[in-house]
Amino acid sequence: MRYVPKKIRENVNISSKSPIKQLLSLLIALTGALLVIYILLGFAVNIIAPRLPETVENSISKFYKPIYLNNRIGSNEEKKIQLLLNDITKKLKYKQKYQVYLINNDNINALALPGKTIVIFSGLLKELDSENELTFVLGHELGHFANNDHLKVLGRNVVLFTLSTIVFGQNNSLNNFIGRSLTKAEMRFSQTQETNADIYAIKVLNQKYKHVGGSTDFLKKISKKIRAPKYSYLFATHPHPENRIKAIKKEIKQKKYPVKATIPLDKSIKDSLSKKLAEQN
Repeated sequence: MRYVPKKIRENVNISSKSPIKQLLSLLIALTGALLVIYILLGFAVNIIAPRLPETVENSISKFYKPIYLNNRIGSNEEKKIQLLLNDITKKLKYKQKYQVYLINNDNINALALPGKTIVIFSGLLKELDSENELTFVLGHELGHFANNDHLKVLGRNVVLFTLSTIVFGQNNSLNNFIGRSLTKAEMRFSQTQETNADIYAIKVLNQKYKHVGGSTDFLKKISKKIRAPKYSYLFATHPHPENRIKAIKKEIKQKKYPVKATIPLDKSIKDSLSKKLAEQN
């Protein structure tokens, strides 16, 4: 009798499904689970951030401040900006004291950092022509503080950093990117947060000057420097300057804020700044 082996119909060690499909399903499920966890923890951060004790925030600020103090310009220019900031917070009846630092950096930017700290880069200051524009910039950063954006973003970055470490290990590209951002204190807010900060800055202008003249001047100058198309801002942290201008004008129209002439920026600030930057370079 000839032996004819039977065909094995089932094997617990071999799956009938494609290994590639199984891997994709696993990755999709894992990504979905991580996204849900990130969103839930993000909501938790938004709840915790406004309730964070000031002592904790001040402790965090000790990590960030040394990063910028090495390039601090300081002296009279910084003191005059500080006096303006003090006057603004006094008119807004703020109980906390905010500190401003003027930093030698060509970026046209300003930052709201933990510990009631505002950092203004020299590149931004060189673009300003009126005190009102400077007040708008300071008001914008105060808006981030009022909405606790600086702590919310910091918390979300820490959550993302932790999840990335758990899943991919400590040495991965995502972790390195987040780590560099945390180390450099690059507070990247969402477009909604930036728009809300602009709206807050308009209120600051009106509180200080009883009008909102100069609210769009700085953004108009920045808009002329940008060559990238608007769609490139779809996933950017800041809205396109033209969109910010439209939102500001809409708010001014709705609230019927008066618009009057601006006050020229103290000429000694920019002259002294230019002289110091030339000496440093």
